[in-house]
Amino acid sequence: MVIYADVLFVVNFFITYLLLKLTNLLLKESTGVVRLLSAAAFGGLYSQVIFIDELNVLVTAIGKIIASMIIVLISFKFKRITKYLKAVCIFYFSNMIFLGIIIAIILLFKPNGIALKNSVVYFDLSAKVLIVSAAVAYLLSVLIIKLYNKTIASSELYRLSVSKNGNTYNLYAFVDSGNKLKEPFSDYPVIIADKDKICNCTERVIPYNTVGGEGVLNAFKPDKLVVSNGKDSFETNRVYIALSQIDDSDFSAIINPEILNI
Repeated sequence: MVIYADVLFVVNFFITYLLLKLTNLLLKESTGVVRLLSAAAFGGLYSQVIFIDELNVLVTAIGKIIASMIIVLISFKFKRITKYLKAVCIFYFSNMIFLGIIIAIILLFKPNGIALKNSVVYFDLSAKVLIVSAAVAYLLSVLIIKLYNKTIASSELYRLSVSKNGNTYNLYAFVDSGNKLKEPFSDYPVIIADKDKICNCTERVIPYNTVGGEGVLNAFKPDKLVVSNGKDSFETNRVYIALSQIDDSDFSAIINPEILNI
């Protein structure tokens, strides 16, 4: 099979991007598109090792590990070693699933348009088929991610215990992937809470921008926040509570997903 370097790069760029989106979904970690695209570009460049003569299995494995660790490092900010290793493990898990599917296809159907060498996959596709397939796959991945987040958000409520100035306020909250608010000076994630169910301790104003418009929310930093889902719990004060009107009988706060990774 004739392998074209440009097609190889584009295919593996897109595959790496999808794997990173899946990793991002499972991590519930906030990261920028530029970071994901940069990491995907590195993945595309690394795929060029397919042109090297058959590598030793150990060398291939070591190279794959180093490349994946660099890809994860580019994609997600390094905050602490445990979070970084967790992201690497999830990225490995995503890769193993994908590679397992490719190997199964090769063994079962023996297609002429797929090559696998040095742990790199190559698809012999026309530019038109490649672009259409990439667009469809991207749209499907976005749809799956949104449905997944919506299901998790609607089915799992968290209990918040907010301590401020000697008082404690108990709220029920759900995780909303659309809540990307951060306090601009500390870069701490923000929880939006019903202003009628918590103290009005304004210390900051936090700007927001939505489809419906933009404005600011009054906010404060709690002395302590305990987050629990009935199984596990953790405590932090690296967070801000923004005050708004929430008209829902099931919950009274909206969590930024990044808080769960603090």
